[in-house]
Formats: sequence, C-alpha cells, structure tokens
Amino acid sequence: MSQQNETIRPSQLIYQSGPGAIVELLNQSVIVKSADQWHTRRAPQEKDVRITSLLGVDHVRVLNENPDKQRIKAVEFPKWKICPKCHNMTNYDNDTCYYCARKNEHDLQDLYASRFILACENGHISDFPYNEWVHRNKVCTEQSKDPRLMLKTRGSSGSLSDLHVICLHCKHSESLGGIMKTEERDLHSLFDCKGDRPWISDKAKQKCNCKMKTTLRGASNVYSPSISSFLQVPLTASSSEFDVLYLVEKDKEKFNKAYIGMGEEGLEMACGFKSIPTSFVPTIKRYLDGEITLEESSTYESIKKQEWNTLTQDEINEERFSSKKVDIAPILVPYFDGVFRIDTVPEVQVLKEFTRLDYIDRFTDEEVKTQPVVITNEAKWLPAVRNYGEGIFFQFNLEKLLKWEENEQVTSAIIKAYNSQREEFNKTQLDILPRQILLHTFSHALLQEFAAHCGYTTTSLKERIYASDDMYGVFIYTASGDSEGSLGGLINLAQSEKLLPIIIRALENMSYCSSDPICSDGDFEYHTTANGAACHACTFVSETSCEWGNLLLDRRTLVNINPNENDGYFDQLLEM
Repeated sequence: MSQQNETIRPSQLIYQSGPGAIVELLNQSVIVKSADQWHTRRAPQEKDVRITSLLGVDHVRVLNENPDKQRIKAVEFPKWKICPKCHNMTNYDNDTCYYCARKNEHDLQDLYASRFILACENGHISDFPYNEWVHRNKVCTEQSKDPRLMLKTRGSSGSLSDLHVICLHCKHSESLGGIMKTEERDLHSLFDCKGDRPWISDKAKQKCNCKMKTTLRGASNVYSPSISSFLQVPLTASSSEFDVLYLVEKDKEKFNKAYIGMGEEGLEMACGFKSIPTSFVPTIKRYLDGEITLEESSTYESIKKQEWNTLTQDEINEERFSSKKVDIAPILVPYFDGVFRIDTVPEVQVLKEFTRLDYIDRFTDEEVKTQPVVITNEAKWLPAVRNYGEGIFFQFNLEKLLKWEENEQVTSAIIKAYNSQREEFNKTQLDILPRQILLHTFSHALLQEFAAHCGYTTTSLKERIYASDDMYGVFIYTASGDSEGSLGGLINLAQSEKLLPIIIRALENMSYCSSDPICSDGDFEYHTTANGAACHACTFVSETSCEWGNLLLDRRTLVNINPNENDGYFDQLLEM
C-alpha cells in the first residue's frame, strides 16, 4: 500500500489516537506504532523533576511544541477488507477491489476495513480469523490455497446472524451470529491469543494463555489511555517535604557546595536564601547524603498538595504563572475562604500507558494489565502535550465545611453504594470524604454555568478537585488542546459583580432536573452509576472535563431539593 501522509493533532496522540490505538484515516484504518518508532527527536524535552520523579522517566517530549518537525508512524490494521460492491474480502495491501477492476478496469471500488477484531486483556490485538471461522465445522480441500472469502448480508434484521462469510472454494457459509458468544469462544482454538502486537511489529509476539474476545474495532474499550496531568506552578516553601526537596533539586549544586563547605550551618544559610524553614535541614542533609530520593517522596497527592500551596497564595506573578486573590461579594464570604483568578497556568498531560478491554481506575493505582507506549532501550521518556490556560480557583471555608460534614446525612449512602460497586469488580474499597462529593458536584454545576458565559464550551473546560483532610478547593480552568494562551473569557468572570449571579444561577439549576422525582430521590435502584441525585439531564459533564468520570455526585449536597432535607451547603445562600 502506498504511503499516505495525514495530520493528527498532538492532543489526539495523548488521548484517543496514541500508540496501540486504531485510527480511522480518510481512506484506511491504521494502528498507531509505539512512540519510540516516531520521529520526535526535535520535540522539546521537559525534565521537570516533579514529573520525571513520579513517572520514573528521564524526560517527557512535548509534542505540540514544534509539531511540524515530527512524524508519527502507523501501520494498516485490520488487514481484512471488504468490497462494498461485490462483497469479496481480501487481506492484501490493496486500496481498491481487485475483482471489480478485473471486470472493468475503470471500476475502482474503495475497500472498507473489517468491523470485527480480536483483543485480549493482556493488550494483544489481531484480525478476526474469518477463514478459520467459516471452516471451523467443515474442512475445505482448497483451504491450503489463498483464502477466497465473501461477506454477504442475508436477512433484513441488521443483526450479526444476518452476516454470512462464504468460502468461494468450497461454497460453505457460516453466520457471524455467534462470534461474540462466550461458549463459542471457549469451544474453539481459533480464539486462542497468539500474542500479536502490531503496533510494535509483526514479530513482536508474546506468549499468552488468554482467550481473545471479539469486539468492534471502534469500541471504546479497545484502547483506554492512562494520562497524568500536572500543573507547572511555581513552588512555595511550604510544610511539604517534597516541595522542599524539589527546591533543593533545582539548585542542588549550590546546596552541595554549602553543605561540603560549612556543613549544617551552610545548609541553614542556603535555606535562608530560598525562604525554606531551617526545620527541614535534617531532611535536606539526608537527601544530599543519598539516604532518600525524590522518587521515594514523590506521589500524585504530594504534587497536588504542592499545587494547592501555590494556588492559595494571595498573589504570584511569574513568566508562565500568574494568580491573584480577588474580592468576592460579602454574601459569599461564609462559604469561601478565597477566590483566586489564575491568569495563566501551564498544564502538562503525559501519556503513561494504555489498556484493552479494561479501564484504569481514576481513584487508585491498583494493578491493571497495562501496555507501555514507549518500547526502547534508550533513556526512558513518554509523550506529552503542554497547554497554557486560565482559570478560577475556589477555596472553601474550612470552618463551615467541617460543620456541614458533621450534620449532613446524604453522602454515606453514596459512598457505600460506590464501594459496593468497586467490590463487585474486585477493587479495594476507598475512604471517601463527604467533602469530595460536595466539591465535585459544585465543580460540575459551575462548569456548566461558566460555559454559558465565558465563550468556551464545556469540553474546553476542566476541573481539578483538591479534597483531603488538609485540602478543600476546586480549580476550573481551560483545557483546550493544541493552543497557547487564552481568550480571557473565563478569568473575566472572576469579577465580584459577575461571579455572584453565576454561582446563584448554577445552584438554582441544580435544584431541579427534568428526570425528577426519580433523580432527586437519589434511589440507587434506578441508577447505573454510584451517584445520588445526579444524572445526564442535570449534573454530568463530558468525560474529558471530569476528573472522576462522573462518579460521586449529588445535587442534594449543594441545595435542599426535597422536603425535610437540610443537607445543602449553599441552601441559605438561595434564601437570601
């Protein structure tokens, strides 16, 4: 097949079109090759210690900076193709139907790729074995020759059983009605996994004892990326050990000179220049002596705590990050300790790995069968994109939040239902705080209302939840891929006279739903997800905008929507 050049946006390579993903181009279906086979050496390398220490890599390559100098490789997949006119099937590297052209040289019928493929939980993927399927119950004397197959529809129901594969050698046909049935998969060896990994090479096979499952090539579970997101905010000398060690790492040579020259006294002086409390000198000493490493103290929670420490500063003005605490209406003071306008913030999104037939847990790092996106013996790296956006950060009032958590009665049922759901999938139960549900629901309410006023769509906005014993805030920011800077439409809403009516309107919208009273009752008998009073008609947003996959939501935590309820955090705000 002749080489074709088509353009894929860098953000697509991090999400739905990464290594190992099946991508529909204009005239063919391909699978994207592993990232080490791409031409990305001219991509800028980011060596932010916070990112590299957590991911265990030497650097990440920023694909959307200098994108014209980069080339992504892909190979045709699946191999089986069908002619829409004569219904002949082929697995040769031709774009048009050979049989139609043989009858009429001007009749160039474009082939379309097979809809069905095989995949296993260990990440392997292969073509559906049409030739083996049609001959699974009947031996063909001509089977040793090149397969001559035809795919025809017999019937009008549109079901799989109407599709028949016909061998043109022996004239035998078989329906595809059973290709997704478990009993067929367990019965026949043609579903045994051969360990194919075409995104690496045809020879990169692995031993695998799995039974493969038949699925559509465009199914959402064929490729599920695991993405880590980092805000590149300036560091503050806070009480976090990781923050301090990161500051030391940035000027490790100077700290080493001070330590070698003057011992602990030199470290105290160096800490003074960096505004680091001297209480961290013993920790810094252990770090410089090699007793502890950044990798040991680097966790996703420690990075989010560092972001929290920066976002809650009254004012910061740096080249790539700018924030300022804004005045809020007096009526909002009992609910928020502060609202902050983030004029510019860089976000780095890194593609770590991917799964097939399984989804990565958004809440824990439990083991799942993942596949690497980079297979190389060189210095470890991962593909990434960096976007520059804007946002508004809300820091809740801790005193009122603690009082609300003591009195609310609705979140316990949601937490129990969610953990029961996790137990069904053999996942560990989580210690979920009531504030997580409150903050998450508030974020969704504002996401929808902001989109109506700021000029961005909801898919261009994103949430970042800070909910733990010592964090209690929500950051809503722009997350449009492949763009630098922002339009200013979101931060413009941080003005006091604009923000108050937006918050009130968002809360009013949460007080009713077109699916009420079924939605407002929060009855789990009618729900397919572990949420309370929340559904697609009122609270859900796009998956790309939500950090927790539209889970752990309940409108009743915001406002009282049913009689005799007093669980709404903002209910008194609507009464004023």
